[in-house]
Amino acid sequence: MNPHAAAWFKDTATHLLERIEPYLELLKRHDVQVVKRISADPGQIIYEDTVQIVVVPHEAKI
Repeated sequence: MNPHAAAWFKDTATHLLERIEPYLELLKRHDVQVVKRISADPGQIIYEDTVQIVVVPHEAKI
């Protein structure tokens, strides 16, 4: 377990990415800042399946 780990959807998981937009709109309506991040190298992969990866950012230590 790593407190710095973060899950990322793969860009091929379009069926899941399409479902995010309503949630983003809800957050924006309530003045919650949303930042979309895209990265070819988000960090060290500690888990991967067909739709997502879980990574520890390069600047974090495992």
